[in-house]
Amino acid sequence: LLRKVTFDLLGLPPRPEEVQEFVADSSPDALARHVDRLLASPRHGEKYGRHWLDLARYADSNGLDENLAYANAFRYRDYVVESLNRDTPFDQFVVEQLAGDLLPNATLDQKIATGFNRNHRGNSEGGIIPEEYAVEYVVDRVDTTSTVFLGLTVGCARCHDHKYDPIPQKDFYRFQAFFNATQVENV
Repeated sequence: LLRKVTFDLLGLPPRPEEVQEFVADSSPDALARHVDRLLASPRHGEKYGRHWLDLARYADSNGLDENLAYANAFRYRDYVVESLNRDTPFDQFVVEQLAGDLLPNATLDQKIATGFNRNHRGNSEGGIIPEEYAVEYVVDRVDTTSTVFLGLTVGCARCHDHKYDPIPQKDFYRFQAFFNATQVENV
């Protein structure tokens, strides 16, 4: 039982001494105390954070030919893990990632949270057309934000009205306008 709970909450097996402690504990609340200990572990946020980081397309590098490292990418990863470990309310978690830098007296963590919008592949090849990639970065934000927060893709509405959902092409570009107002240098 402890092994199952530990894998479920941490993604790791229990240490031998934890198993021995659990087996030796005959109190009726033994499992509840071990669950509380597991939930308080920083490993808990790491396990569940990986799901969010996948949705947020987190990476430590630009993902293209040169695979250049993003030196401070870990700050966004740490923000996600720490938020989950603190049990940050979901609405606050979302607001910080979409507009943390616009909050009154924004903290450094709230500004780091907006890395959600910068977790896209970057291209720094010679000969790229900066305007083209600026558009692609904005489209990536639209696609990611709609997938994560609306639970559906809107990418096909970039070219035509969405076939299966009521998303006209006009709304895709309205949504894109929110992100297009941001000045972003090529990364």
